[in-house]
Amino acid sequence: MAEPNGRDTGAGARRSGEDRESRENRENTASADIIDDALRLVDALQRKLIVAGVRKGVSAATSPPPRTGDVWEEAIRAEQPQPEEPPLDRFVGVVRTAAPEIAGHLGRAGAALFGALGDTWRIVEGEFERQRRENEARGEDAGQGARPRPEVGPGGKD
Repeated sequence: MAEPNGRDTGAGARRSGEDRESRENRENTASADIIDDALRLVDALQRKLIVAGVRKGVSAATSPPPRTGDVWEEAIRAEQPQPEEPPLDRFVGVVRTAAPEIAGHLGRAGAALFGALGDTWRIVEGEFERQRRENEARGEDAGQGARPRPEVGPGGKD
């Protein structure tokens, strides 16, 4: 039955209310299950960390401390001749230390060369453009009836 305000007060309304409550209960149960699982995982992890710490602590307590040599042993060891390093290892060491510096110098030299070539190209291009404009101006002047420029021979005489 429908009330005047549009609400159904019959069995359909009771059924939809029950469905909503059961859905909410299932959602609450699912979220509670997830929380319980997370708490169980944290608890298991804590137990494993404690056991690992105890094992490490027991082994550290039962093993003797590492033996360190006295001053006399270290002095004798330092005075003994060291084996000569193979030539290939020495070469690799030189390359390892010098390569970054050489690469930096080559990079800077390459950049300077590239800049100089760019400047040179701009100068040559500008000169060609200037000559082209002069030739075009001479061609226009000659077409207007202007007298051509005399050629100057050796010694500055015509």
